[in-house]
Amino acid sequence: MSTSSLRELLERLGPDGVLACTCGKHHRISVKQVLVGEDSLRESAELLRRQRGSGPVLWVLSDEHTEAAAAERWKTAVSASRIAARILPGEPRPVPTLALVNELSAEVRALSPDLLVSVGSGVISDLVKKVSLDTGVPNWCVVTAPSVDAYSSATAAIRIEGYHQAVPARPSEVIVGDLEVIGRAPRSLFLAGLGDLLAKYLAHLDWNLARVVARESLCDIIAGLALGSAREALAAARTWQAHPLAAVRSLTEAALVSGFAMQALGSSRPAASAEHTIAHFWEMAGAVAEEEHDLHGLLVGAACKLVLPGYVDWYRRLAGVELDLEGRLVALEREPPWEERLEAKLSPFRRKIAEEMRGRVLDRATLAQRLEAFDRARDSIQGMAEPLLKELSDAIDLLAGAGFPFALDALGIDEQYRLLPVRNVRLLRNRYTTFDLAHELGQEDALVAAISRGVPG
Repeated sequence: MSTSSLRELLERLGPDGVLACTCGKHHRISVKQVLVGEDSLRESAELLRRQRGSGPVLWVLSDEHTEAAAAERWKTAVSASRIAARILPGEPRPVPTLALVNELSAEVRALSPDLLVSVGSGVISDLVKKVSLDTGVPNWCVVTAPSVDAYSSATAAIRIEGYHQAVPARPSEVIVGDLEVIGRAPRSLFLAGLGDLLAKYLAHLDWNLARVVARESLCDIIAGLALGSAREALAAARTWQAHPLAAVRSLTEAALVSGFAMQALGSSRPAASAEHTIAHFWEMAGAVAEEEHDLHGLLVGAACKLVLPGYVDWYRRLAGVELDLEGRLVALEREPPWEERLEAKLSPFRRKIAEEMRGRVLDRATLAQRLEAFDRARDSIQGMAEPLLKELSDAIDLLAGAGFPFALDALGIDEQYRLLPVRNVRLLRNRYTTFDLAHELGQEDALVAAISRGVPG
């Protein structure tokens, strides 16, 4: 994918927002316009006047940091409109809880605006998209940092009963990325965006694995969009010093393409796998000591590096893994219920785990089908996995050289939580990954052990 990948994606959309695709399914992307450029704040203000005249009532959400970075300027540019502003605290960073969503939704209903506008990064965008769905008021998004790929997705990351959940949200009709604003974002947010994009390698691998072994539906075009977005951004990162503006544009567009891939599919499958499950658990458990490191993309990047040695070891040995079909079927039937094996520190998440496990129906016939599919395709699985993992390894080396804080010590992740989600990936998310295949083959302990060997503490 080239730096025009976003434009190429949008050009593939029909007038009804349906993505032209060969998989036989209709994938819809609900966006009217994307403005990414050096003067996009002004351009978006003009677009607002053309679309809605001079008197729409706007409700604008920002925080103290993004207010100074862009919201003040944007509101000045659309000064002919009536604007109600809600500015959240900058420190500590706002947490997107359901209670805050309900509070903001009540405020919006009382005001009855024509349009909601988020000015900020992932949390601000997620809050507004969820409020937009709950109140029925459309929304626009003004991006202030390329830190996540959620701006263009159709979900929002909301804390519900203490647990991170990707809930349905209303996608933004217009997405604005002013490169001058984004280029002034803190360096940690750029690194977070790159860390979030590292996950696309593992997501691509695990989704293809699920197609082969578990007969999960996969769209090659959407899978390619997500993986291509990571490759594009990382290629730009290599030229950051020489061409900073081009790199900012590439990372911003790559994040949007990844989000649109999720929106088109209706889930985060193209962009997130076991590494996101681990990172989300660290976020929910409050495992990161210092707020400056408690950024979603930094944790995702660290989780990618954490699991990489285990994945490499697992797939390197795949051809020699012995398959005792009858033995595994018997072992499955004798396996005690998850409730009896639950680690004490996971007790606060018991209800959510129960929801996830209700979706995992693994009977004798299903397991036999999966293991037989694995045995037929193990060579092609290994051939698909190894170059992806090498590419991910090279990307991690690139970001390490740029100062990405991969070390769990550097991130300040509490020792008791470092490997807890690794041991329990399958409980925390009902999504077929390499951990599931390892479990079904009786090799999950070996996978976890290979990961654990590189973790201090």
